[in-house]
Amino acid sequence: MIVTGDGLKKTNGSQTTQTTPIQTGLSEKKKSTAILLCLIVFGAFGLHRFYVGKTKSGGLLLLVSFLSCGTFGVIWGLYDLFTLMFSDNFTDAAGLPLR
Repeated sequence: MIVTGDGLKKTNGSQTTQTTPIQTGLSEKKKSTAILLCLIVFGAFGLHRFYVGKTKSGGLLLLVSFLSCGTFGVIWGLYDLFTLMFSDNFTDAAGLPLR
C-alpha cells in the first residue's frame, strides 16, 4: 500500500481509495494576521488566540485582563506578541505552527 501526497491510498497498482488529507505540517492560519490582532491593545483582549482556535485560553486571557484592569492581560499579550514575532513556538489549536 502506498499513500500519495494527495491523501489517496493505492493498493495493487490499480485500486485507489480516498482517505483523509495528509497534514502539511503548517496551520491554515497566518502568522501576520495573528500578530496584527495581538497588536490591538497589546493582546489584552486575546483576539489573536481566538483567531488561531484557542478559545479557552482566549477567554481566560480576556477574563484575566478584565479582572486585573488590563495589567496581566497586557503582560500575557506582550509575551504572546514576542513569541509570535521572534519564534515559531506559537501554534494553532491543532498544535500546528502558523504559516
